[in-house]
Amino acid sequence: MKNLLRIFSATCVAMLASAVVVADGLSINIPLVGRVIGGGNTLFATSIDVSNNAATPARVDFYFDGKDVSTGESVSIVGSVGDFGLVQQGGGVMAAQSNQHFEDFINSLVQSGMLASSLRDDGMQGSVLFVFNGFTKRGQGAVTARFYNAFGGGYVGVAIKGHEIATGEPQKLVVTIRDTTASATSGQVYPNLFINNTGLAPDGSTGHGDVTVQVSAVSAKTHQPVGAPTTLTIGSGQTSTISHAFQALGVDITKEDTIIVTVAVTSGASAIEGLVSQVDNVTKDGSAFEMSRADF
Repeated sequence: MKNLLRIFSATCVAMLASAVVVADGLSINIPLVGRVIGGGNTLFATSIDVSNNAATPARVDFYFDGKDVSTGESVSIVGSVGDFGLVQQGGGVMAAQSNQHFEDFINSLVQSGMLASSLRDDGMQGSVLFVFNGFTKRGQGAVTARFYNAFGGGYVGVAIKGHEIATGEPQKLVVTIRDTTASATSGQVYPNLFINNTGLAPDGSTGHGDVTVQVSAVSAKTHQPVGAPTTLTIGSGQTSTISHAFQALGVDITKEDTIIVTVAVTSGASAIEGLVSQVDNVTKDGSAFEMSRADF
């Protein structure tokens, strides 16, 4: 669905092909939204806060692209955020200086009648773009996400700030990650990577589909390539996961505990975003942060 969006300067104009519906305004992307059952039958979910910081009401549209983690079925949903939750696109507005909190965003889609409960129960992972219609300045609207699980009987999690879309979004990312599970006696961590095809082209053109990306690593000690590059194909708006990134890239954790990873689009016209979660090997809690652009 987000492949139907067009960026102009710091704003985004979106048109839904099946209806004459236009969204124009400040655009904020959350590159990872999920609800899955993980190890130990533990639920991992995403809460989202959408804030209208301005002194005027705003129509806030959202574009969700996800995938059933059990069947691989792709799902695209378009709607709006109103004063009483998620509604059909254009069916509500957010009051001035207000916030809407969704404790479990995927479940909120079900409760609003936009997503089948069977897809929620299978597990969903994807991304969501929010468009604050009429807003043209950074900070007028904001979106944050918290990823959490109920490990050990108490909720643990980490939050990120949504990425404000601008012109010149990157097709190449870089990040430094660590895996100390083979060396540290305490505080062991390992990294998971999440790569998002935003469905939005860097130059603002529309109608872009899959991207193919190559993920490669360099040793932070020797400055030489390590492991074996891996290739992913990611659908528009979808997010791919590289769990235990060192192992996935064939990097020997007994020799390397820190690597610099580059993710580059080799085919396709969409921009990409990436998140890293450095996961505690005991609590399974993660420290998440956004990958840096590498189109320098």
